[in-house]
Amino acid sequence: MDGMCIMKTENFKLEYKYAGLVDIGSIRFYNQDEVILAPEQGLFAVSDGMGGLERGGESSQYVKQAFPLVAETCIPLLSTASPEDAAGVLRESLQMISDGLYRQGNSEGRFRYGATLAGVLLHGDKAVFVCLGDSRGYVLPKYKKNLVQVTNDMNMAGYLVRKGEMTKEEAKDSPFSSQLTAFVGMPAPATPETFVVDVKPGDRILLCSDGLHGMVPEREIAQLMRSCSNPDRICQKLIDKANEYGGRDNISVVYIHITE
Repeated sequence: MDGMCIMKTENFKLEYKYAGLVDIGSIRFYNQDEVILAPEQGLFAVSDGMGGLERGGESSQYVKQAFPLVAETCIPLLSTASPEDAAGVLRESLQMISDGLYRQGNSEGRFRYGATLAGVLLHGDKAVFVCLGDSRGYVLPKYKKNLVQVTNDMNMAGYLVRKGEMTKEEAKDSPFSSQLTAFVGMPAPATPETFVVDVKPGDRILLCSDGLHGMVPEREIAQLMRSCSNPDRICQKLIDKANEYGGRDNISVVYIHITE
């Protein structure tokens, strides 16, 4: 999905390039990941259908169809809104999507539908992240070597890391990492989280499913994000690296470079 052209949107002060890509991985027989690209509104996301559920793949497709409606209906109204207000709109919109999925397929006590979402809205001079599940949003600041994980992992491993009972490295291989504490389609009301982050020219943003962050060390992800100026090639390099590490899951990535 080519994003080599420089984008400038009405509600975002800076210019940027972007790309998004999905790969089935090395061992799966079907894909349940999706990327969501609405560059004219500065809205992007990844969604990972929960593989243990009967309708996980359909759930990420539902998210892909529903979430861009936020761009079409709400974002044009945010031109004078603060980033914090924009975060509230994203949070409420994702809650509505999740609660709708819950009522549609999960409310009778049998969970068939579920997906994650990690998204970002470029607004003002900020990146407004929203998440539900364990897909991640990162920022790689221009002058920094290390990725900054913006979103929280909404799983038991992430909870234990935040409590100081497990290191991030231990969490990566822990069975608790597959036990989600929140997701799209969870019992209503859903509990999405939002984060408002300053961004500057030269910064890079990454959204990805656990098919990437669960396979590739963050230091290598950061190196690949700096490896060239072509967003499409960076997405492909990230996916290739995840497959080199075993490609045990579907892989979805969205890469955004705030241009200088």
